[in-house]
Amino acid sequence: MADLFEHEGPPSLPDSADKRDLESLEARLEAAKARHEPEVRQSASSALAQGTRHAVEIAATTLVGGGIGWMLDRWLETGPWMLLLFFLLGLTAGFWNLLKAVNAEAKAVREAQLQKLNDDQG
Repeated sequence: MADLFEHEGPPSLPDSADKRDLESLEARLEAAKARHEPEVRQSASSALAQGTRHAVEIAATTLVGGGIGWMLDRWLETGPWMLLLFFLLGLTAGFWNLLKAVNAEAKAVREAQLQKLNDDQG
């Protein structure tokens, strides 16, 4: 057992083939780490800005629809019916835009996950 700890002379240096193998291993490890690190989709401020934009869109389309309905009611003397109709149409348009934006984001996330899965398998 004593012969395991006894060295004769300086330790041997690795040859060039060992160095190339180590460099190749390091490169593959770095590539694997890069593939598996979580990707940041948005910063908090960007998400807040996007949410605010959608809230303003809903409010704006509702107000514009209500305004058009109010003007039509005054012009056609139909009472609150055009106001109610166009108010609801404006509200529907605002939520329709929100739904389209959410679906587009969900599609982008699904495609990114599928791409990552394909990269991991291939």
